[in-house]
Amino acid sequence: MMIGMQRLAWIAWVSLAVAVGGCAVSRDAVRRAYETAQPCCETLAQLRYEKLPAQGPALFDIDERSPLFAFDTGRSFVLAVELPPLKPPYVVRIKSFALGDHIKESHIFFPAVLVLDERHAVLSRHVPPPSVSLRTADFTEATTENRWGLGLKLEWDLPIEHPAARYLVVHTTAEALAMAQKHRVPRFVPMILPGLVTTLPTGQEEVVEVPHSAFGRISLRVLPSALGQTGAPQ
Repeated sequence: MMIGMQRLAWIAWVSLAVAVGGCAVSRDAVRRAYETAQPCCETLAQLRYEKLPAQGPALFDIDERSPLFAFDTGRSFVLAVELPPLKPPYVVRIKSFALGDHIKESHIFFPAVLVLDERHAVLSRHVPPPSVSLRTADFTEATTENRWGLGLKLEWDLPIEHPAARYLVVHTTAEALAMAQKHRVPRFVPMILPGLVTTLPTGQEEVVEVPHSAFGRISLRVLPSALGQTGAPQ
Protein backbone atom coordinates (compact mmCIF):
# COMPACT_ATOMS: atom_id res chain seq x y z
CA MET A 1 0.00 0.00 0.00
CA MET A 2 2.84 2.36 0.88
CA ILE A 3 4.58 1.66 -2.45
CA GLY A 4 1.33 2.34 -4.27
CA MET A 5 0.87 5.66 -2.49
CA GLN A 6 4.46 6.68 -3.23
CA ARG A 7 3.98 5.84 -6.91
CA LEU A 8 0.79 7.88 -7.04
CA ALA A 9 2.58 10.81 -5.39
CA TRP A 10 5.39 10.52 -7.94
CA ILE A 11 2.99 10.45 -10.89
CA ALA A 12 1.12 13.45 -9.51
CA TRP A 13 4.35 15.37 -8.98
CA VAL A 14 5.64 14.61 -12.50
CA SER A 15 2.32 15.72 -13.96
CA LEU A 16 2.46 18.96 -12.00
CA ALA A 17 6.10 19.61 -12.92
CA VAL A 18 5.45 19.08 -16.64
CA ALA A 19 2.26 21.12 -16.71
CA VAL A 20 2.92 23.87 -14.18
CA GLY A 21 6.33 24.70 -12.93
CA GLY A 22 9.46 24.60 -10.84
CA CYS A 23 11.90 27.39 -10.04
CA ALA A 24 10.40 30.36 -11.88
CA VAL A 25 13.54 31.77 -13.50
CA SER A 26 12.91 32.60 -17.15
CA ARG A 27 15.46 32.15 -19.92
CA ASP A 28 15.19 35.85 -20.78
CA ALA A 29 15.94 36.90 -17.20
CA VAL A 30 19.00 34.65 -17.14
CA ARG A 31 20.26 36.02 -20.44
CA ARG A 32 19.88 39.63 -19.27
CA ALA A 33 21.68 38.91 -16.00
CA TYR A 34 24.51 37.14 -17.81
CA GLU A 35 24.97 39.85 -20.42
CA THR A 36 25.14 42.68 -17.88
CA ALA A 37 27.21 40.97 -15.16
CA GLN A 38 30.80 42.05 -14.59
CA PRO A 39 33.69 39.79 -13.55
CA CYS A 40 34.16 39.67 -9.80
CA CYS A 41 37.90 39.15 -9.69
CA GLU A 42 41.04 38.41 -11.64
CA THR A 43 42.27 35.24 -9.94
CA LEU A 44 40.64 32.04 -8.70
CA ALA A 45 42.06 32.71 -5.25
CA GLN A 46 39.76 35.75 -4.95
CA LEU A 47 36.57 33.71 -5.34
CA ARG A 48 34.30 33.08 -2.35
CA TYR A 49 34.58 29.39 -1.40
CA GLU A 50 31.72 27.52 0.31
CA LYS A 51 32.52 24.52 2.51
CA LEU A 52 31.34 21.20 1.11
CA PRO A 53 30.21 18.82 3.89
CA ALA A 54 31.60 15.31 4.03
CA GLN A 55 28.12 13.84 4.61
CA GLY A 56 24.89 14.21 2.67
CA PRO A 57 24.06 16.25 -0.44
CA ALA A 58 24.55 20.02 -0.39
CA LEU A 59 22.39 22.21 -2.64
CA PHE A 60 23.72 25.42 -4.19
CA ASP A 61 22.19 28.00 -6.53
CA ILE A 62 24.25 29.60 -9.28
CA ASP A 63 22.57 32.86 -10.27
CA GLU A 64 23.05 36.65 -10.49
CA ARG A 65 24.25 36.69 -6.87
CA SER A 66 27.11 34.34 -7.74
CA PRO A 67 30.55 35.61 -8.75
CA LEU A 68 31.18 35.88 -12.50
CA PHE A 69 34.63 34.86 -13.71
CA ALA A 70 36.24 35.25 -17.14
CA PHE A 71 37.72 31.85 -17.99
CA ASP A 72 39.60 31.05 -21.18
CA THR A 73 36.53 28.98 -22.12
CA GLY A 74 34.18 31.97 -21.68
CA ARG A 75 32.55 33.99 -18.92
CA SER A 76 30.56 32.08 -16.32
CA PHE A 77 28.80 32.47 -13.00
CA VAL A 78 30.56 30.04 -10.68
CA LEU A 79 30.15 27.89 -7.61
CA ALA A 80 33.43 27.61 -5.68
CA VAL A 81 33.66 25.03 -2.88
CA GLU A 82 36.27 23.83 -0.44
CA LEU A 83 36.51 20.05 -0.30
CA PRO A 84 36.18 18.31 3.08
CA PRO A 85 39.40 17.08 4.73
CA LEU A 86 39.24 13.57 3.30
CA LYS A 87 42.02 11.47 1.85
CA PRO A 88 41.59 10.68 -1.88
CA PRO A 89 40.46 8.76 -3.76
CA TYR A 90 36.76 9.56 -3.57
CA VAL A 91 34.14 11.01 -5.89
CA VAL A 92 31.91 14.07 -5.85
CA ARG A 93 28.49 13.34 -7.32
CA ILE A 94 27.31 16.37 -9.28
CA LYS A 95 23.65 16.90 -10.12
CA SER A 96 22.43 19.89 -12.10
CA PHE A 97 18.64 20.36 -11.92
CA ALA A 98 16.58 22.15 -14.56
CA LEU A 99 15.15 25.59 -13.81
CA GLY A 100 12.15 27.42 -15.26
CA ASP A 101 8.42 28.02 -15.09
CA HIS A 102 7.73 24.55 -16.52
CA ILE A 103 9.57 21.86 -18.45
CA LYS A 104 8.74 23.26 -21.88
CA GLU A 105 10.36 26.57 -20.90
CA SER A 106 13.13 25.09 -18.77
CA HIS A 107 16.90 25.51 -18.95
CA ILE A 108 19.82 23.75 -17.27
CA PHE A 109 23.39 24.51 -16.22
CA PHE A 110 25.93 22.26 -17.98
CA PRO A 111 28.75 21.98 -15.41
CA ALA A 112 32.46 21.96 -16.08
CA VAL A 113 34.78 21.65 -13.07
CA LEU A 114 38.26 22.81 -12.15
CA VAL A 115 40.08 20.95 -9.37
CA LEU A 116 42.47 23.25 -7.48
CA ASP A 117 45.21 22.80 -4.91
CA GLU A 118 45.58 24.80 -1.69
CA ARG A 119 47.21 27.66 -3.61
CA HIS A 120 44.28 27.73 -6.06
CA ALA A 121 46.42 26.39 -8.91
CA VAL A 122 44.56 24.18 -11.40
CA LEU A 123 45.32 20.48 -10.97
CA SER A 124 42.81 19.18 -13.54
CA ARG A 125 39.85 20.20 -15.71
CA HIS A 126 36.72 18.09 -16.15
CA VAL A 127 33.56 18.10 -18.26
CA PRO A 128 30.72 15.56 -18.20
CA PRO A 129 31.50 12.50 -20.36
CA PRO A 130 29.50 11.95 -23.57
CA SER A 131 27.30 9.37 -21.82
CA VAL A 132 25.76 12.06 -19.59
CA SER A 133 22.37 13.22 -20.84
CA LEU A 134 19.20 14.78 -19.45
CA ARG A 135 17.30 12.36 -17.21
CA THR A 136 14.22 12.31 -15.00
CA ALA A 137 14.98 12.81 -11.31
CA ASP A 138 13.39 10.37 -8.90
CA PHE A 139 10.77 11.55 -6.41
CA THR A 140 13.04 11.64 -3.35
CA GLU A 141 15.90 13.62 -4.87
CA ALA A 142 13.59 16.00 -6.69
CA THR A 143 11.59 16.86 -3.58
CA THR A 144 14.51 17.01 -1.13
CA GLU A 145 17.70 17.81 -3.04
CA ASN A 146 15.82 20.06 -5.48
CA ARG A 147 13.20 21.57 -3.10
CA TRP A 148 10.25 20.39 -5.22
CA GLY A 149 11.79 21.82 -8.38
CA LEU A 150 11.57 20.48 -11.92
CA GLY A 151 12.22 16.76 -12.24
CA LEU A 152 14.99 16.92 -14.83
CA LYS A 153 18.70 16.59 -14.12
CA LEU A 154 22.19 16.05 -15.44
CA GLU A 155 24.32 13.81 -13.21
CA TRP A 156 27.88 12.54 -13.17
CA ASP A 157 30.57 11.46 -10.72
CA LEU A 158 33.76 13.51 -10.57
CA PRO A 159 36.78 11.53 -9.35
CA ILE A 160 38.98 13.24 -6.75
CA GLU A 161 42.28 11.41 -7.00
CA HIS A 162 45.07 13.94 -6.58
CA PRO A 163 46.29 14.12 -2.96
CA ALA A 164 46.69 17.90 -3.24
CA ALA A 165 43.04 18.51 -4.28
CA ARG A 166 41.53 21.21 -2.05
CA TYR A 167 38.91 23.19 -4.01
CA LEU A 168 36.39 22.80 -6.84
CA VAL A 169 35.20 25.55 -9.16
CA VAL A 170 31.98 24.63 -10.97
CA HIS A 171 31.36 26.72 -14.09
CA THR A 172 30.06 26.46 -17.64
CA THR A 173 31.58 27.37 -21.00
CA ALA A 174 30.68 29.50 -24.00
CA GLU A 175 30.50 26.34 -26.10
CA ALA A 176 28.07 24.70 -23.65
CA LEU A 177 25.85 27.80 -23.50
CA ALA A 178 25.27 27.50 -27.25
CA MET A 179 23.92 23.95 -26.90
CA ALA A 180 20.79 22.23 -25.56
CA GLN A 181 19.53 18.88 -24.26
CA LYS A 182 16.58 16.93 -25.68
CA HIS A 183 14.22 14.97 -23.46
CA ARG A 184 10.98 13.04 -23.89
CA VAL A 185 8.12 14.00 -21.57
CA PRO A 186 4.46 12.94 -21.25
CA ARG A 187 2.00 14.88 -23.39
CA PHE A 188 -0.91 16.50 -21.50
CA VAL A 189 -4.13 18.10 -22.66
CA PRO A 190 -6.14 20.77 -20.82
CA MET A 191 -9.34 19.65 -19.11
CA ILE A 192 -11.97 22.14 -17.99
CA LEU A 193 -14.44 20.93 -15.38
CA PRO A 194 -16.98 22.89 -13.34
CA GLY A 195 -14.92 25.04 -11.02
CA LEU A 196 -11.63 23.39 -12.04
CA VAL A 197 -9.03 23.75 -14.79
CA THR A 198 -6.50 20.92 -14.92
CA THR A 199 -4.53 18.73 -17.34
CA LEU A 200 -4.71 15.04 -18.11
CA PRO A 201 -2.06 12.72 -19.61
CA THR A 202 -2.73 11.46 -23.14
CA GLY A 203 -0.51 8.39 -22.94
CA GLN A 204 1.75 9.90 -25.60
CA GLU A 205 5.14 11.60 -25.36
CA GLU A 206 6.75 14.61 -26.95
CA VAL A 207 10.34 15.80 -27.25
CA VAL A 208 11.27 19.06 -25.54
CA GLU A 209 14.52 20.96 -26.01
CA VAL A 210 16.16 22.25 -22.83
CA PRO A 211 18.85 24.86 -23.58
CA HIS A 212 21.94 25.19 -21.44
CA SER A 213 21.85 28.08 -19.00
CA ALA A 214 24.12 30.53 -17.18
CA PHE A 215 22.11 29.84 -13.99
CA GLY A 216 21.93 26.51 -12.19
CA ARG A 217 20.82 24.53 -9.19
CA ILE A 218 23.66 22.22 -8.22
CA SER A 219 23.70 19.32 -5.76
CA LEU A 220 27.10 18.03 -4.62
CA ARG A 221 27.67 14.90 -2.58
CA VAL A 222 30.91 13.24 -1.48
CA LEU A 223 30.99 9.45 -1.85
CA PRO A 224 33.66 6.77 -1.46
CA SER A 225 35.14 5.74 -4.80
CA ALA A 226 33.57 2.29 -4.42
CA LEU A 227 30.08 3.84 -4.48
CA GLY A 228 30.70 6.21 -7.36
CA GLN A 229 30.16 5.34 -10.99
CA THR A 230 32.34 7.87 -12.77
CA GLY A 231 30.80 9.01 -16.00
CA ALA A 232 27.65 6.93 -15.54
CA PRO A 233 24.52 8.92 -14.58
CA GLN A 234 22.23 7.23 -12.08
